[in-house]
Amino acid sequence: MTFDSSGDGSILQAGEDAGVAAAFERFQRSGGIAPHGVRSVIDESWRRCFRAGIDPTPQRAPRRSAAALRRPPSARDRELLEASEAVMVQAREALASCGTIMILADASGVVLRANGDDTAITAAAGIGLTQGGDWSEASCGTNALGTALYIGDRVHVHGAEHYCSPSRTWTCSANVVRDPVDGAVLGALCVAGPSHTFDPHLLPLVLASAARVRLVIAQREDSRREQLLEYALGLLSRRASTGLMLFDRRGRLVTADARARAALAGLGATTAADASARVQALDMRTRSEVVAAQLPFWLRQEWLEAVVVGEERIGTMVKFPGTIRPPSAGEGGLPRYRLRRVSAFVEAKISESITLDDLARVAGVSRFHFHRQFRKALGMTPRDYIVRTRIERAKRLLIESELSVGEVAGAVGFVDQSHFSNVFRKVVAMTPRSFRNSMAG
Repeated sequence: MTFDSSGDGSILQAGEDAGVAAAFERFQRSGGIAPHGVRSVIDESWRRCFRAGIDPTPQRAPRRSAAALRRPPSARDRELLEASEAVMVQAREALASCGTIMILADASGVVLRANGDDTAITAAAGIGLTQGGDWSEASCGTNALGTALYIGDRVHVHGAEHYCSPSRTWTCSANVVRDPVDGAVLGALCVAGPSHTFDPHLLPLVLASAARVRLVIAQREDSRREQLLEYALGLLSRRASTGLMLFDRRGRLVTADARARAALAGLGATTAADASARVQALDMRTRSEVVAAQLPFWLRQEWLEAVVVGEERIGTMVKFPGTIRPPSAGEGGLPRYRLRRVSAFVEAKISESITLDDLARVAGVSRFHFHRQFRKALGMTPRDYIVRTRIERAKRLLIESELSVGEVAGAVGFVDQSHFSNVFRKVVAMTPRSFRNSMAG
C-alpha cells in the first residue's frame, strides 16, 4: 500500500514503519544528525524537535490549563468554528464507521473541536488529542497538525514518523486554513486515526474540507463588505453634512468623502485616504479585551462610531467634526521630513544593528521624544517598524534572488537563521521557505 506524502511530493510505503522507527533510533543516538530513509519534511521536523529538546517519550500530549479552557475563544477562532460547522457535521457522518476523526485546531495548534468515529474519539482522548489539547510541533513534536501549521502547508504523518511515542500508532493528514483576504493562517484541519485505519483518501478529504472552510469565510467577508457599502451609500444619500470615512471590520478603508480627504490633508495624513490604507486599531478581530491598539495620530476616539448589522459589528465609521485643529509640534507625531530621514536610514542600514539612539539622532530629537512621536505618527513602535522593514526586504530577496534562507537572514540584519525564521513566520504566517515556494508557484 502506498500513499502520497504531499509534504515533499514523495511516496511512502505504509509498511515502512519498521525502517522509519530504526531511522529514528539512529537519529536519537547520533545526537540529531540528519537521518537517512525518511522524507525531507519529516527529517526537518525531527531536527527542529531535537534542537528544541522535546521529550520523545512523554506519557501523554501536553494539555492547556483549566483557566485557558474556560477562556472564551478569540474572534478569529469563533469565525473559524462557525465557518467549519458544516464540514465538522459532515465529518461526523462520513467518518462514523471509519475509525477516524476530523480535528479543527487554531493557529497555535490548540484543538478547538473534534468529530467522527466515537471509538476513535475515545482513543484520541487517551493521548490528549481532544478539545484544549496543544498539538503544536513545539509541544508534541512531529505530527500532522503541528507540522502543517509550522510549515504553512499540507502534510501527512504516518506511524513511526511521529516524534513522540504516544502518537506513533496513529496516522494523520492535515492542511492549514488560510484567511482568504490576507493569506494568514487561521488554523488547521486534520483527519486522524489509529494506523490500521489508514485510507489514501484521507488527505484529499482534508484538502477539500480546508478549501470549503476558506470559501465560507470568503463568502461571509464579501457579504459583510456589501452590507457596509450599502450602509455607506444610504448614509451619504441622507446626510447633508460630510466628512466621513468608513472602515471594514479588518480596519481597511472602504470609502472616504471629499471633506474627509481634505481634513486628512490638513492633519498631514494624506496617505490614510489611500485605497490600501489600514488602521490596525480598528481591526475587530485582533482588538485586545483590555486595550485596543493605539490609534494613529490623526484619529480621535470620539470620532468613531460602530457600524452594527444585526448583532455583528461589521465596520467603523469616522465622523470628522466641523472644525479640526491640526496637532501642534508638541502633541503630534514626528514631522514627515523627520520620518523620511528615519526611513532612509533604516533602509540603508537594514543589514546592521539599529538602536533607538541611532534613530533619535537621525531624527534630531531626544530618545524619549522620538519614541513617543514616532509611535504617534505611524501607530507602531520604532522596533516594530524595523522588524517590518527587515521582513519586507527579506520577502523581496526570497522572491527576486537566489540567496539561501540563511544568507537572506544575514542580509536583513538577523544574527541567525532560526531567529529570522521564527520572526518571519509570526509576521507572514509561513516559513521563509514556504513563502519562497508559494511565490515561485
